[in-house]
Amino acid sequence: MAHYLTGLDHTLIGVSDLEEAKKTYEKIGFTVTPRGSHIGWGTANYCIMFGEDYIELLGIVDDARESNGLDTLLEERGEGLLGMAFASSDPERTRSSLQEAGLAPSELLDLKRKLELPEGDVIPEFKLLRLRPEGLSERNLFICHHLTPELIRRPEWETHENATDHIKSVVIVVEDPKSLQDYYKRLCGVLNVTLTDSTLSVRVGRMTMIFVSDNDLDLLFPGLVMDGDFPEFPYLIAMTLAVKDFSQAEEYLSGTDLTVQKIANGALRLSPKETHGVVLEFVAS
Repeated sequence: MAHYLTGLDHTLIGVSDLEEAKKTYEKIGFTVTPRGSHIGWGTANYCIMFGEDYIELLGIVDDARESNGLDTLLEERGEGLLGMAFASSDPERTRSSLQEAGLAPSELLDLKRKLELPEGDVIPEFKLLRLRPEGLSERNLFICHHLTPELIRRPEWETHENATDHIKSVVIVVEDPKSLQDYYKRLCGVLNVTLTDSTLSVRVGRMTMIFVSDNDLDLLFPGLVMDGDFPEFPYLIAMTLAVKDFSQAEEYLSGTDLTVQKIANGALRLSPKETHGVVLEFVAS
């Protein structure tokens, strides 16, 4: 793939109460890792690991410390999908390639977090590259490389009662999807970008970013009710998860007290009121 990008690394869901979000996602059928905390900040996370990507639940645990803007985001837009990170096989070469393409990457940034394991804390380390993505903010899209992947992946963390295997797509509401196609061709490769009517699809590994306007939301999510005014664009509204065994996912979810909607294409949908602000769909892989 272009610029040594290998696919999606993870998505981020901002939550107001991290411990409550952990309980919610366990009820949905996910195995949640031990808690991590960002060194020097007042934020912490729980992760939901799949084979190649993962979901990060991100919250504030110390109001007196820097939250990297999460407090403002939660106040202004509420809980929900905050962004996503692409994976890089070689962050130095990725940065050089992006520079040559005129895509203005940041310097390589160091990130560490403490992961609280029963046998003792460990310190996973990462390299980050910030972007200036069109149609999105720097927080919505960045690049992540794991220096210590063995610390955050264990086989028992990648098995889920709802049978989820990987993140299939993310839906993003923007003002004008068509205007973004040139930028994402340069970032992700011409063959990975498709414009259909007013919907822009961008393939990244086996995940697809789907850019839509608010005029198309009723077609994608009929009957969806948003609390309050619609947030400012861009708005990451939905995430689709591919499951290994759809019957297992359906049986598990139907046994919870969650309101599960089976939609016309066969997917199982949970409303943002039950998932801390994100439309969550499960489909057969």
